Amino acid sequence: MTGKRQRQARRRAGSGLGSAALSLCALGLIVPVGAARAQSTVDPRMERDTVGARSRPEVETTGARVGALLISPSFGIEADANDNVFARGDVKRGDVAAAFLPALAVRTQWSRHALSLNADGAIKRFARRTRENNETYGARLDGRLDISADTRISGEVSAARRIEARGTTGDTLFGAAPIAFTVFTGGAEIEQSFARAKVTLGGRYERYTYSDRTLGATVIDLSPRDYEALSGSLRAAIGIGPGVAAFASVGLNSNRYTAAPIGPSRNSHGVTVLAGLAFGLNRLLQGEIGVGWVRQDFTAPVFARISGLAYNAQLKWSPTRLTTLRLSGGRSFQRSPIAGIAGIQQHEVALSAEHEFLRTLILRPSVRYLVADFQVPASAQRRQERFFTGSFGVSWRLTEHVEIAGEYSHSLGRNTGATDLGRAYDRNRVALSLRWRL
Repeated sequence: MTGKRQRQARRRAGSGLGSAALSLCALGLIVPVGAARAQSTVDPRMERDTVGARSRPEVETTGARVGALLISPSFGIEADANDNVFARGDVKRGDVAAAFLPALAVRTQWSRHALSLNADGAIKRFARRTRENNETYGARLDGRLDISADTRISGEVSAARRIEARGTTGDTLFGAAPIAFTVFTGGAEIEQSFARAKVTLGGRYERYTYSDRTLGATVIDLSPRDYEALSGSLRAAIGIGPGVAAFASVGLNSNRYTAAPIGPSRNSHGVTVLAGLAFGLNRLLQGEIGVGWVRQDFTAPVFARISGLAYNAQLKWSPTRLTTLRLSGGRSFQRSPIAGIAGIQQHEVALSAEHEFLRTLILRPSVRYLVADFQVPASAQRRQERFFTGSFGVSWRLTEHVEIAGEYSHSLGRNTGATDLGRAYDRNRVALSLRWRL
């Protein structure tokens, strides 16, 4: 494509994002305003009474106070053994590895408003499969502005370097180092409360940029994966009983690949509408469940429209003060890491538990199942990937500064229609970590 054509393509793509942004602004015009006294329809403070979030003063760190700031550094070491490092069915290789995990949290101690900074890093080294060595890091800044008792504005911005984990849909290069990418995100939200209702308007921007990889003597250009997305949402909730609220929400998204396309354009835009119930008066049941409709349209007519049932569930149930069960599930649209595939529909369900075996000893079993349907042209072969993971973890706070944790997990991947038959795999992993906190 000539330079002139590339500039024209960028202008057209940019206008698509611009139109989406104008749509979000238009939604903002219908947000009600008022001075009614706010009364929470669902009490978010109850989250702190679940097993994982409950305060344990005898073993909790206080950090270092510097003026109005609370500074909490930490450092961890993790060792793990993996019997299938590459998550392959044809070439199964095991190894052991060690990771160094520094982190830093800084937050304000103001009576109103809030600001926090969180940074993390991971340096992982393998004993024999040194090609798998990697470094990741990230930082996130969150803020909240309390305009009044009924109105608040929150926002966040983050940047990170991550890798595509072996065995996931994004792991498509066997024989090369793990695929690395940088991600930048930014978002803002305004929340208005009324006597029995709450209205929330939000927007978010994401950009992914992938690093090239070398396979033998060949440099693999991964810029066709570079991707950006703009999304917005409007949500209204009204209390219908003690600790129960009914809600309705609409979400818009506009997505584009920033490099010149290989084959048909995979750019798309869509809408998701949900309605349901939110819970949260006490520790017994918290979270929400919603059902609705989703539609995703692609720029290239060769890719069929996605439409149908949308659903989302995020529930926490604490039958006793010692046990919390979590259920999550939903249908989502994800970007595609593969040229010629417009996107991926994901159906995911996860069930986990936290049990306080002792005051400072927490048991964490979990299972997760995910189905990924690849959106291919009508003339292409259908492709689907399925993933399952079952794990059992335990964490033990020895002192206010020291915690040890362990986990065993079994995972598997299966596929239909993939040309790479090695994608079907089984894997076992055992990890043990030690973390120190100030």
